[in-house]
Amino acid sequence: MGSLSFEQLKATFETLQAMQPNRDPGARDAELLAQLAVYHPSFPDDYRAYLHRERERIEETALGHVVDGNGERSSWYDGPKSQIGIWPLYRTKLASRLPDQAVAAVDDSTSQILSRCANPRERGDRRKGLVIGYVQSGKTANYAGLIAKAVDAGYRIIIVLAGMHSNLRAQTQARLDSDLHLGELKVGGGGVAWHPLTDVNSDIAPTNQIGLVGNSGNAIVMVVKKNEKRLAHVLTFLKNIAKSDPEILRSRATLVIDDESDQATPNTLGGKQLISTINKRIRDIWAAIPTGTYVAYTATPFANIFANPNDPGDLYPDDFAVVLPRPEGYMGADTFFDTSRLADEEGAPPDALAREIDDVEAAILAPSGRDLSKYEPHITESLGKAIRWFLIATAIRQLRIGRASHSSMLLHTSHRVEAHDRLRDVVRDFLTSLALEREHRRDDFRVTFEEEIDRAVAFRGDEVVPAWNVVWAAVEELLARVQVRVDNGQSDERLAYPDDDPQTVIAIGGGTLSRGLTLEGLVVSYFLRTSNTYDTLLQMGRWFGFRPRYQDLARVWAASGMLDDYAHLALVERELRDDIELMAREGKTPRELAIPVLAHRGRLQITGPGKLAFVDLVHTGLGGTRRQTIYLDRSEQGLRRSHAAARALVQRAVESLEHLSAGVRRTGNGASAHLFRGLDHDSVVEFLDSYWVPSPETALQPQAMREWTSTHGNGKSWDLVLVSGPASNNAQFQYSPGIEVNVVSRAPLAEGTWSTDRFAEEIEAGADIVNIRALMSSADYTLDLSILGDNGLLTEAQQARLKTLNKSNAQDVRRFRKEVRPDSGVILLYAVSKDSTPEKKSSGRTFMGAADHLIGLGAVFPAAELERDGDYYAVEVQSIFDTGDVEEHDEIDLAPIDIEADFKSKIEDE
Repeated sequence: MGSLSFEQLKATFETLQAMQPNRDPGARDAELLAQLAVYHPSFPDDYRAYLHRERERIEETALGHVVDGNGERSSWYDGPKSQIGIWPLYRTKLASRLPDQAVAAVDDSTSQILSRCANPRERGDRRKGLVIGYVQSGKTANYAGLIAKAVDAGYRIIIVLAGMHSNLRAQTQARLDSDLHLGELKVGGGGVAWHPLTDVNSDIAPTNQIGLVGNSGNAIVMVVKKNEKRLAHVLTFLKNIAKSDPEILRSRATLVIDDESDQATPNTLGGKQLISTINKRIRDIWAAIPTGTYVAYTATPFANIFANPNDPGDLYPDDFAVVLPRPEGYMGADTFFDTSRLADEEGAPPDALAREIDDVEAAILAPSGRDLSKYEPHITESLGKAIRWFLIATAIRQLRIGRASHSSMLLHTSHRVEAHDRLRDVVRDFLTSLALEREHRRDDFRVTFEEEIDRAVAFRGDEVVPAWNVVWAAVEELLARVQVRVDNGQSDERLAYPDDDPQTVIAIGGGTLSRGLTLEGLVVSYFLRTSNTYDTLLQMGRWFGFRPRYQDLARVWAASGMLDDYAHLALVERELRDDIELMAREGKTPRELAIPVLAHRGRLQITGPGKLAFVDLVHTGLGGTRRQTIYLDRSEQGLRRSHAAARALVQRAVESLEHLSAGVRRTGNGASAHLFRGLDHDSVVEFLDSYWVPSPETALQPQAMREWTSTHGNGKSWDLVLVSGPASNNAQFQYSPGIEVNVVSRAPLAEGTWSTDRFAEEIEAGADIVNIRALMSSADYTLDLSILGDNGLLTEAQQARLKTLNKSNAQDVRRFRKEVRPDSGVILLYAVSKDSTPEKKSSGRTFMGAADHLIGLGAVFPAAELERDGDYYAVEVQSIFDTGDVEEHDEIDLAPIDIEADFKSKIEDE
């Protein structure tokens, strides 16, 4: 067989491949190559060289085109071309731990991202982009896939910037070592050899072998902490290559992956002349790369899209922004904090997974001031319950899956290192007492079990709850091995999750726990510290992520006020992703079209002040949006006022407007909904003058409505819809003779779960305010259109589109309404049942108990050009923005210190 030609050996190899289609491609090909090497020792190297030539030769078909600041540019990449290489091996590894749908999502998204990156075969091609994922949603898996495909396609230098802390860098290194086989010289049977310059224990050294770059079959990879000295070593490495042979560096395309790119990377000093250290180092690295791509990965891109777009040296994502799809089973802010603000169904109560810690307990657990000598924390009622539930939930989860697995509880009350140590001692003592006195504490565990087990039944699916005696036996075992660990910038003990040693751990910490570090099997989070910036608040949400088979067991205890903060952030996230997806559909890039971010009307800031130097307030507006009242007054005077206002408006409509009724199918055999067409602006304002709307709903204040209609209302009018609930509610409300509707059920939130602090001064004496949290359902957004369709006033095409329209997607509904009824808004009145009763096990709600039915108000504003809801901020991308005098903020230009005090622990400089 030694006399066979290369072509004959190649044909033999490919025949043997085809005979083993179900084996792991990487392992199969490596074994076959080794077998053939016995007869022809040079064949493996010859075959890898052949594959390398083939990859360079293949004519790649365009995926479409990407429009950038320099005009149209054909896509150079349309997916992997071979079953040999790093990507096929990585895909096989993904398939071993993820469902097919998730693997396909990684495959599709990484091909999309790489197609927008610089072409590694085109010397001098440079690109900057942004990839937006979700907090704790598997961004590492995605950029590992991108690295694999990039190297297969010709990239030869890979730089991963992996956070500010050594433990985060080591965690990322370990993950990439495992997933991409960085410790192996030849990977996947292809022609590429890994040469890592870092490992789990060592960051990049001051000097490195640049000679490795000379071989085009070598792929250099490094995982580097965002530290001034480490980044300087990277820059030295690149400069030494350029000094040795500039053409080699030009021909070796470089991929920079900036993980958690909104942290440390952005310029925090607020100007073109003032540049923070880490930002400058990364800029210098990018400037030293003649061919390649900088890809920023983050779940909180606010600082990234607020970089200076008119400074070529900055890291603004000029060329592309990609939104990763929300993974199946991902639990985000809208899951934990019930942020949908829709009343389609009560479903899980608002505190099913999360509840607030009262201020009295917070004062005990969180140190105040710099002096910690008087800090004496103890186990409060809610913390004790959280710890008990952690043990119970861990036991149930392990019983469900039939084995022990990693399980974590996050306990974060302060960024102060000394406070962590004191709290650790208190928690350890508490656990010791639980273990020693477990028979006396059994009843406490039983009460916690019964209070919590069905609280989130809506998330349970097909999972079962074992009998209490079985659960308790498992809890007793856990009490013997649960550990308490402190993980911060100064602790000697660090969190570790060995594959062969399942951990049950309560992790106490600060910056490293509140961002970046993955807590395996996170079941319970007890989080006191809040923030006044969007990015920090979202990143603190370590509880976001995947909870397979224990979604109903996950719990969050959070600082007061976080519920409303996360509700706002869920809206911000949704709008930002929708805008970027729309930008992509229109063929635009961030360099051409700035991405706006919705501002908060209260205390929250989008990001740190030093990162906002190049942003400005852009257009505001209400056109096409929906508004609703969630605070209702059930007192006698409140009922009289709202009934009088509603009946006066309806009487005016009956006397002067066209009246349509909904089809019977919408409400069963009871009263149908009603629509009156052509209500004028003055009638709407008069109604608002007589109907009480609390100040938090600014858009429905009479003066605000008066101003909006005078500016944007020319040629527009309103339809009045009287919403009718299901006939099964067994009660009706009469607005006017012959005009009746079925009441709707909206059980109010229980006392103690909300407050009237924001508008307490305007509440009249004797008022009895309730909070129903959501009035409108998603279908109500288009209820007027449905009634028009019932009466034959929509075309067949419009009817068909309305039927398939995703009514939960506000952007889609706004676009559809603008096409079908651009000049019509809607006022919706709801008769809310006086006997509204919560669903079973909905402990967060209570019985309405009013003397009569209440009137709720919803509104959908007419479309308006050049106008969006709320205040938005964005950069100016057309010309250099004049920032005027720049105020220097409290930032040390020596090491990466976050100005929001998010990372007060020691930054290691190894």
